[in-house]
Amino acid sequence: MKTSLINSNSQLLNGRSVIQAKDQITASSSSFYDMLGKAVQGVNNQLVQASHDAAKMAAGKEVDITQTMIDIAKADLSFKLVLQVRNKALSAYEEVMRMQL
Repeated sequence: MKTSLINSNSQLLNGRSVIQAKDQITASSSSFYDMLGKAVQGVNNQLVQASHDAAKMAAGKEVDITQTMIDIAKADLSFKLVLQVRNKALSAYEEVMRMQL
């Protein structure tokens, strides 16, 4: 009798965890999408700012050369990171598409 009670309780817990897992997956997928969008927007802002600073420096306006070079390096590194994330996501997608059911 106790074993049937334990089995029914474990199935109930498993049922709850499945529902919670589905909710968590849905929430995490939207948050990953949001996070990725924010990252791309941030990288775009860094690239625009670095380009703007470089244009001001090229025009002969007074700018901090060191800070401009640091901003350019940060923008370049951020762009390379987003590019690698994209490559990994594309590789994972291609791997899933090659799976046989």
